[in-house]
Amino acid sequence: MTNQIPPNDGKTKQHTVKNVEPLSDEFFDDLVTELDSDEIVGIILGGSYARNEATPFSDVDIACFVPDSLKPTPKRFIYRDGRLLSIGTKTVADIRSELARPERAIFIVSGFRRVLLDRDGSVGRLIREIETFDWEPLKRAADSYANFGMMIYAEHVHKILSEIFKRDDLALSCATSKLLSCLIEAVAVQCGVLVKNDSTYYRQVQETMGLDSAWTRYHRLASGVDVVAAGDRPVRTRGIAALNLYRETVALLRPTMHSDHLEVAEQAIRVIDEALALLSSKF
Repeated sequence: MTNQIPPNDGKTKQHTVKNVEPLSDEFFDDLVTELDSDEIVGIILGGSYARNEATPFSDVDIACFVPDSLKPTPKRFIYRDGRLLSIGTKTVADIRSELARPERAIFIVSGFRRVLLDRDGSVGRLIREIETFDWEPLKRAADSYANFGMMIYAEHVHKILSEIFKRDDLALSCATSKLLSCLIEAVAVQCGVLVKNDSTYYRQVQETMGLDSAWTRYHRLASGVDVVAAGDRPVRTRGIAALNLYRETVALLRPTMHSDHLEVAEQAIRVIDEALALLSSKF
C-alpha cells in the first residue's frame, strides 16, 4: 500500500484542439426563428461558443426563457449543421432563486453570455444582475452548506472503506467518484469559487487550494490524473487518496464547522486512520 503523495512533475502532455470559427449571425438568426414562440420571452447563448472557445466537438448551449408563470420543460438536444445543440428552458425567477443558493450560484455567475432575444427586457436585466453579483451575502450560507456536507459525507467514507476491504473494485470506483465530487463542491462553495465552465472547474479549485498543497495532490490522485506507483491497484490508490482528501477538507473547513457536524467528521477521520493502519498490516 502506498500513502505517499507523488509529486506533480508537470510532464503530463497537453494536446491542444484548435478552436473553431465563431458561428455566423445567420446561424443564430435561423435558430431564434426556429425556437421562438408566444411562450418565449428571451433566448441566450452560453458556453464555449459564447466565449469563442469552441472546439469541433463543443455543443451549442442555448437557454430559452419562458414567463415565470410557466413550468420549464426538460432540456432537449438536437443537431443543426452537424453541431449538437443543448436547449434548456428556464425562467428569470428560477435563476434569481438559484443566485441566492451558494451551491448553485457558483455555477451561474461566471462566464460570458450572449443575448439572442429579449422580448420584454427581463433577460437583459437578469444578465446585468448576474454581472454585478456579490458573493459576500452568501458566505454564511456557503459555510453552512459545506460543513453540513462534511458530516453527511462520512457515509461515503465508510462506503469506500467497505469496498476496499471487500476488494470490490467496481463498487470502490463508484464510491470514490461520489466522495470526490462532493468534496470538490464543498471546497468550491465554502471558498466562493465562481466556476467559469466545466473545463476549468477542477483547476480553479486546485488553484484556490494551492497547486502544491496536500489537498491538490490528493485530489489529483483521487481523480486519476497522476500516475500511481508500479504494482499498486489504481482504483485502490484512488480510494485511499479520496479518504485523505476528506481529511484535508475537514482541516480546511474546521474553523467554520458546527460542533455537531465536526464531531461526526472527526470520528470519520479516526475510522479512516484505524482502517488504513489495519490495511497496512493485512496487505
